[in-house]
Amino acid sequence: MRYLRLWLTGLLVFSLFISSPACAQSISTGKITTPAGAPVAYASAGVKGKPLGTVAASDGTFPLSTFAPTAPTDTVIVSCVGYQSRQMLMSQLRQQPAVQLLPMATQLQEVVVHSKHPKRTILGHNSWSLFTSLNFYTTKDTVPHDRLGREVGLLMKVKQPVRLESFHLFVFNSDFSSVTFRLTIYAVANDQPQAPLLQKDVIFEVAGRQHGWREVDLRPYAIELAGHQDVVASVQWLQSQSDQPTSKYFGIATHLSPFHSTFLRDKSQESWRRMGANTSLYFTALAYSE
Repeated sequence: MRYLRLWLTGLLVFSLFISSPACAQSISTGKITTPAGAPVAYASAGVKGKPLGTVAASDGTFPLSTFAPTAPTDTVIVSCVGYQSRQMLMSQLRQQPAVQLLPMATQLQEVVVHSKHPKRTILGHNSWSLFTSLNFYTTKDTVPHDRLGREVGLLMKVKQPVRLESFHLFVFNSDFSSVTFRLTIYAVANDQPQAPLLQKDVIFEVAGRQHGWREVDLRPYAIELAGHQDVVASVQWLQSQSDQPTSKYFGIATHLSPFHSTFLRDKSQESWRRMGANTSLYFTALAYSE
């Protein structure tokens, strides 16, 4: 009987061991969806005030490994154009990595009646330098995945009401066969980019390694900007493809200039950094007299 009790005790301990949550396989991937379960493509997940975070893939998934350096009390903000942002502690994200974003209430776009014929105009910097570029790769990066979420933007002055027709970006050099970007336009306050102004996500692809201008047709988005304001137009790195495992470089032509401002940040919730440069990106637009 004594040996039977010992055997039963050992069996119970072994059963507890194999069923312990600590022995369960850890979750390595999170997913961002709508309440209906549809993936939210290219949503940003960033740690508030820190250069940590990532961008979800087209199916809404993202690796939790990018948050390894964070503390349980760090605040993670998940956001995407057209959805309400969501905040949570890092400890909550690790326990429940399935994140749902609620669609933002659709706002009817203001109808603007223009009394005069518009004139075509340029917003931004429509020339390029033979000698300098702003690279998305930094010496801190070890793998291309580190670039996800990185943004580069140019400060622009909007003097008159405009309707944007197209966006242009000058590719100085590229090691990638394809890079997917998000175009965002931010309002400016206190000399810093603030709230995004667009209601629709503008996603575009830069395919090929050719040196030169790339154009994005913005007419389907019906984007109008009010006059007498400053904005920052940025491109954010979402994903890349390459047949070269050592690919590192993607540069945008840039003029160094103390009279212009380019803004940069590595992740979606990091503070913006400002440098004196005139980056080669611009809009063609229809400008209306007030």
